[in-house]
Amino acid sequence: EREGRMTEEDKAEMPIVCETCLGPNPYLRMTRAEFDKECKICTMPFTVFRWRPGADSRYKKTEICQTCARAKNVCQTCVLDLDFQVPVQVRDAALSEEQKLVMPQSGVNQQYFVQNLKKEIESGEFDAKRKAAMSRPSELLNQLQRTGAPAYARNKAKICSFFVKGCCTRGAECPFRHELPQEIHKDPSLAKQNIKDRYHGVNDPVAAKMLARAKKMPSLKDFPQDTSICTFYVGGVPETVSQQDLLDHFYAHGEVRSIRKLDQKKCAFV
Repeated sequence: EREGRMTEEDKAEMPIVCETCLGPNPYLRMTRAEFDKECKICTMPFTVFRWRPGADSRYKKTEICQTCARAKNVCQTCVLDLDFQVPVQVRDAALSEEQKLVMPQSGVNQQYFVQNLKKEIESGEFDAKRKAAMSRPSELLNQLQRTGAPAYARNKAKICSFFVKGCCTRGAECPFRHELPQEIHKDPSLAKQNIKDRYHGVNDPVAAKMLARAKKMPSLKDFPQDTSICTFYVGGVPETVSQQDLLDHFYAHGEVRSIRKLDQKKCAFV
């Protein structure tokens, strides 16, 4: 009877996680427990995966169910956007109202919403809607997206408080790091984070810090007063677009002196 009620999500063999949370090890041992915990968003029981990303990392596990993760396109562990590696509040600030997905936070409405969402996911209708909505990312997302190598240092184990005091007796068997703290958080608000606020995109201190930094960045509307400055930045340039393609596109607007394309940053200067 229990197997008859199981959905495709409950039978999943792999979680929906980002590359950073998964870790650099290609040979990973992962445990799977069906209906082990309740989702911290919709409170429904779900299959929990647990693993250790590396030898010096702490154990990680999925915190939200796959339905809630696919609804917002976030990692089941860190609850960051899978495409841009930014908090949901930052991503929603850059999207239009039609592209946002607002989930009810009250009990009955939330369960009804999740049930309908599961039906749309199983039929494939939800993925088609999301693909059409996210076809054109905004300028803000291109500026704030995290590119380059994954930040595996985020998976490190916490520092052993007993070692700092000089009284840890576990030695090499201690699951925490045996080193002295090098830095102290200058911003105490970063220590006040919770999964629900990050998922719904409200009161997220990390997102507030990133949005404040984005306001100080130059925008396409900020034209230089010096008319001799004619170089501009083009963001979100995929590797399939060559310098000749950029030249053909911008030559209709005037003479192009030079084009510098940076494949690693996915941008160009024309």
